[in-house]
Amino acid sequence: MRAIALFSLMLTFPAGALAQDGVLMTGLGGPAGYGEGVLEANDDGSSAEIGITAAFPNGLEYFGQRFRSMYVNNNGNVTFGGPTGTYTPQRFPLNGNRMIAPFWGDVDTRGGGRPARNGVYWDISPGQVVVTWHNVGYYSSSNDRENTFQLVILSNELLDQDDLWRVQFRYARCEWTTGNASGGSGGLGGTPAQAGFDAGNGRIFEILPGSGTGAVLNLCGASNVGVNGIWEFDIYRGTPQVANPSDPQVETQDFSR
Repeated sequence: MRAIALFSLMLTFPAGALAQDGVLMTGLGGPAGYGEGVLEANDDGSSAEIGITAAFPNGLEYFGQRFRSMYVNNNGNVTFGGPTGTYTPQRFPLNGNRMIAPFWGDVDTRGGGRPARNGVYWDISPGQVVVTWHNVGYYSSSNDRENTFQLVILSNELLDQDDLWRVQFRYARCEWTTGNASGGSGGLGGTPAQAGFDAGNGRIFEILPGSGTGAVLNLCGASNVGVNGIWEFDIYRGTPQVANPSDPQVETQDFSR
């Protein structure tokens, strides 16, 4: 495995309201301000198929295939082609559905308290998809530690969106890494959460610093764009361009090479 630092294009993207901490996008409607789409309290569940053409009329090209829909999975990721309920994060690369994972761990939202906590929400609007895991706990129904993070997918307003789009991972609260069924105790230890991109072909993937280790909690206090908690990646012609100018530790591997 090797560390790489690729480019980040400085482009104009749709603006969204920022929460008080300056990390999360909010003001998106719905019960908590993160969108009308809501994943009911569950453990290891997924949404039904969600169309994204209201945001991207031509769909999104991702690792060689164009998708017009996605699935929001309770366990901190979205997938294309089908849902996944896998709760213990498997080390990339995987065989299966293509995945974007801001924080793939055993999220359990049955602990109650919504909309103030334990909510998974999404918003689809022109040029923008936002999925928010807001103050979510871990398995089994625990909320003594909570995580808040967001996946933002943005279109490029200057170039053809068929060629380029952008992903942001936004981390506002990082307190647990692991569910109890993944070898964890009190939200820590065991098999920690994983963050990154996977092509679903068993070969190609990108992971963020600390992914799969206890250091994944450091994503809240670090960045590749100079704003703690925000990580940005350009997806050019379906492939993540790992934008990491200040800390080139994002790792990638293609086993076909």
